[in-house]
Amino acid sequence: SGRWRGQLDRVLVVDCAEETQITRVMARNGWSRETVQSILAGQASREKRLAAADLCIFNESLTLQELGRLVRQLAIGFGL
Repeated sequence: SGRWRGQLDRVLVVDCAEETQITRVMARNGWSRETVQSILAGQASREKRLAAADLCIFNESLTLQELGRLVRQLAIGFGL
């Protein structure tokens, strides 16, 4: 949401291909494709999220171990 941008130091977006996102949500929540697509249609587009990002993790083919390492490294950079 653009209204939050001024209150944040940096924005991190975790991104993946739209089809991957749909498939993951369907598997996790047991929702239909139509339900997931309807929810996504009400959110900021992928393009807008990426445009707002200072940093982006492209989580398309990372293992959980690789993702965990990357997140820990970024957390240190964020001062966490």
